[in-house]
Amino acid sequence: MNSDILFNFTQMINNSGTDFGAQILEEMTASKPFFALNSGIKADDIWARVDTIKECIELIDDDDAKRLARQMIYFSAGIMPDLDSVENRYEYIENLEDTITSFKDSGDDFADKLVAIGPCGIDHDWESVEYEGREHDYFDHDTISDEKDLFALQLTLGKKLNMPVIVHSRKGFQETADVLKAVKWNKGVIHGYSYSKSELDFFLDLGWYISFNGEVTYAGKKGAADMADLISYVPKDRILIETDSPYYAPVPLKNTENKPGNISYIYDYVSAKRDIAGSKLASIVEENCRKLFLGHN
Repeated sequence: MNSDILFNFTQMINNSGTDFGAQILEEMTASKPFFALNSGIKADDIWARVDTIKECIELIDDDDAKRLARQMIYFSAGIMPDLDSVENRYEYIENLEDTITSFKDSGDDFADKLVAIGPCGIDHDWESVEYEGREHDYFDHDTISDEKDLFALQLTLGKKLNMPVIVHSRKGFQETADVLKAVKWNKGVIHGYSYSKSELDFFLDLGWYISFNGEVTYAGKKGAADMADLISYVPKDRILIETDSPYYAPVPLKNTENKPGNISYIYDYVSAKRDIAGSKLASIVEENCRKLFLGHN
């Protein structure tokens, strides 16, 4: 039931291997999710990610779980900003477009499961757990301008291919807003939403979906009221939920390596703040996944 609109499978199993990956997928199937999106960060990593998923699925012993794993898995393809991708953005974008079109035309079992571009966007959160150890000194004014251009190019590709875009925006609201207003392709989701209610209005007015991850559970008693207000403010036809695993494990698992199976904690928290049953929230998110990623109206 509990769909997960973004998890980073490759990062989860890099150090643990495919047996661990098979275990992760089998655990995910236990709740029979409709939709689980495996994201990437490089222009051409979709091929390797699909092969890894296939290998892990084949290691699942239970036939029903194996079937459910194949059904629930979807993919995105995009370019996250780092020095190399920003400096060589035109080459990267050409590679991304070629990769998406060739994969979709490949006849692969998962060819029709590539449903979004991204994550892509603006990241100036130099303390982010996702970029531990990354050097940030090179992000001067010119580089930030080029980072915006890389983001704009991916939004433009989304428009060209009529694909939703998964936007990654952290401590870069104004830069993100500048690009969205310039490109005018507002089909997609702001994943791992990390801004306030005032910025939320901007995204909603443009038509973006809003996705919450485990960070929403970090509000504590002091910020609980504000977080409840933020979560409740998102219309039911725009809300999505993600783990962004292996990052941002929800309370009570904060500061551990996150797993897709932990998504139930996020559904429980968000549904409580919206004063609805968890099953109702799951149905709402599933319907929104159908509309945004699969084009079901």
